[in-house]
Amino acid sequence: MKNILKKIKGLASKLIPKNKILRIVIIIIIIALIAGLIGYRKIASNRGGGMGDMRQMGLFENVSTMDLSETVTASGTVLLEDEIEVYAEGETNKIKSILVEEGDEVTVGELLVEYDVDDTKEDLENQIRDLKRDIESSELSLKNLSLAAEGSDLEKLENAVTTAEISLEEAKVTYNSYTTKLSQQQTAIDNAQKDVDNAQKDYDNALVLSEVGGVSQTELDDYEYTLKKANDTLTEANDSYQDLLDEQENARLKVLSAENSLSEAKSALYDGQNPLASESSKISYEQQKLNLEALKDSLSDYEKDLDELVYYTYASVSGKVTEVCVDEGTYTEENTVILYVADFNNLIVSANIEEYDAPLLALGQKVTMTSDGLEDKVYTGTITKISPSADDTTTNMGTETTVPIEISVDNPDGILKPGYSLDLEITTKESSDLLMISSSAVNKDEDGTSWVYKISQQNNLEKTVIETGEASDAYIEVISGLNEGDRILVSAPEGTEEGMTVEEVMALYSEMTAENDSGDSAPSAEQNGDMGGMRQNDRNNGSNQMLPSGGFGGGGAQGGGPMGR
Repeated sequence: MKNILKKIKGLASKLIPKNKILRIVIIIIIIALIAGLIGYRKIASNRGGGMGDMRQMGLFENVSTMDLSETVTASGTVLLEDEIEVYAEGETNKIKSILVEEGDEVTVGELLVEYDVDDTKEDLENQIRDLKRDIESSELSLKNLSLAAEGSDLEKLENAVTTAEISLEEAKVTYNSYTTKLSQQQTAIDNAQKDVDNAQKDYDNALVLSEVGGVSQTELDDYEYTLKKANDTLTEANDSYQDLLDEQENARLKVLSAENSLSEAKSALYDGQNPLASESSKISYEQQKLNLEALKDSLSDYEKDLDELVYYTYASVSGKVTEVCVDEGTYTEENTVILYVADFNNLIVSANIEEYDAPLLALGQKVTMTSDGLEDKVYTGTITKISPSADDTTTNMGTETTVPIEISVDNPDGILKPGYSLDLEITTKESSDLLMISSSAVNKDEDGTSWVYKISQQNNLEKTVIETGEASDAYIEVISGLNEGDRILVSAPEGTEEGMTVEEVMALYSEMTAENDSGDSAPSAEQNGDMGGMRQNDRNNGSNQMLPSGGFGGGGAQGGGPMGR
């Protein structure tokens, strides 16, 4: 049976999908098949044996202590933890010689690559020559920033100020002239308004007289024409006034522009006479100084680089060369990976954990690892990294949301290799010395009170209230109500009542078994649940496991039960 269970476990690890619901369904089916096989073998081997048969069916058990272990299972891949990328030296270099090959063992400080620096030397010499010219030019610019204007330069600055002053005066005269023009135009508007008012009055009177025949139509038309002419004159006067206002505004803007030009000319003259007096000129001077210093620093760096006519790359870690990425004679950039060096003694396991199990994980939790290809090999490790975010992982059952983790792995025999697949069992919780009983022994009243049938010293059933705690798929912790060594009824046949003797209970069970075997009265689904003693409370224990494993079997009338310590 051990070999059968082992093979089923290996097959399940390969076939069971990571989808949580499907995995639970398949696990239940496998457990049912195993339980059916075990039950069939027991019944077939013991049929017709009487009282001893019932003892083997596990009606009773002794209360004992156990260790409770909760685990999460997953699949992982072995990876190298320290695979170092060795980058090329310098900005651009030509590989002269590669001194190692793939598979070579190297130590820290060992020479790996030599570069041909002839082109680099020529480039450095050109850079140095150009930098010296730039430094000379920068020094002249710095000197020029501190010199005061003199001679013709100073005369130009002074003339600019005089010209700006004259332009400002002319602009002011032009602007002021519009005050008189606007006043005159306002008078013209007032007169035109009076003419309109008189013409309107004459037209209104003539209109009244025309209604009684006092004025002819021709005379009325003349009055109307006079009114229209007066209104046109008023409109023209207003338009002219607006034009004058626009011209005045333009003249005002010219005054402001002339003032700005004068201010700039005076500022330029002041700066010319006092080159470092303004804040902006001081900043320009300091910037030029910094630029000059930077050029000198660059010159020093290039001169230093020129002294290093040959460049080498050395190993920064000890390990094995896993890949050489370049050939001799090729050019490399500063970020070019030329080879990889890895320490095969430091391996990690990468795995993706379903989002339902991820909250149970924590750094430092123990992990047990096995492989179908490495029989009887068990490796251990701990969780060293849990990703702060989840990813979508594609499986043969579709897309799942998973959380990537990394696990350290002990590889003392050196058999594990990068790329190997491992089955992982992560211990998320461990409790020891818990007082445990089979879950099927626990009954519940309508108010939720939990109780069991305890076997009294008189060999009778005694209803005993208990307080329960942690639980696995098959067992449940007893916090109070029972003691280690107490004997309880695990599977209560139909008709079981408090006060019955052990012999009476076994007789009930014998009758029920005989009826089922004969097929005369097949039990209903409800009777199966009650008589089979599998009245377990609804709960989701995930992947809880009991260590060591027990089961319902035991010592028949004398107790037995799960394996204790």
